[in-house]
Amino acid sequence: MATLLETVQQVCLEVGIASPTQVATSTDPQILQLFALLNRFGRDLSRTYVWNELDKEYLLSTQVLITTGDVTLGSAIVTNIASTTGLTSDWGASFAGAVPFSQIVSVDSATQVTLNQASTEAGVGVAINFGRVNYPLPSDWLRQIESTEWDRTNRWPLNGPKSAQEWQNFKSGIVYAGPRLRFRIQGGKISVNPPPAATSLLSMEYVSQNWVTASDGVTTKIRFTLDSDTAIFDESLMAEGLKLRWNKAKGFAYDEKAYSDLLGMCQGQNKSAPTLSMSRSSGVVLLSSANLPDGSWPG
Repeated sequence: MATLLETVQQVCLEVGIASPTQVATSTDPQILQLFALLNRFGRDLSRTYVWNELDKEYLLSTQVLITTGDVTLGSAIVTNIASTTGLTSDWGASFAGAVPFSQIVSVDSATQVTLNQASTEAGVGVAINFGRVNYPLPSDWLRQIESTEWDRTNRWPLNGPKSAQEWQNFKSGIVYAGPRLRFRIQGGKISVNPPPAATSLLSMEYVSQNWVTASDGVTTKIRFTLDSDTAIFDESLMAEGLKLRWNKAKGFAYDEKAYSDLLGMCQGQNKSAPTLSMSRSSGVVLLSSANLPDGSWPG
């Protein structure tokens, strides 16, 4: 793949301006403009399609803490917890007397937390299930890939993503129970409800925002910062896109079709596609020659 320097040098030669020996540290206004346009182009290009190089898998384990504590009727404070280590406002609580979707507001001490809703019962040494309801997104998260969200522990899809209206309906309405975890992306986090009662492995795929690779071939980042950086995109596409944006910025004539044709070609060749049949499907077959080897059946 072409480096930042090589891409800008190529475009300079094509548009007829002096080719630079450096880009990221250049003081030439023309080169700085090309540098800015290329970074903007790469960022925009990463949003146009699920490029296979940016398709990542995210696995997270739900977190649960089962403990005991003392609760008071009409109070949101839970005391005499064995340990509050690890608990934050990202955790929910469930116990006899807890209002559905009770969540920690503050961790007051090593043995006490305050919830957002008061208990409807009193008790000493009450069994409490703390379950984390908010989880961080990957640091390179750009957007989720729909219909890839699964609860691998229970072997069923996650229920969502839920809209704001559905979310508040579940949390505030009369009917809220169900066997499957619901989820939504909110506040830069993955939120689940109800608070998980046991540890489960959740999985999903997402589009990474890191479309640039450093010279070590491992480190990825959101923009070009060094002349030796490379983009995950086809080098001809990067050059054609930069040239198009340069001409637009300068008010020159430009050939948008050449870029569009190249973009479509690169997207079409970026990943494989299934063979589609024009005949009627017979439905899902669980046992057939498609998924059983030839030979004798085991005794």
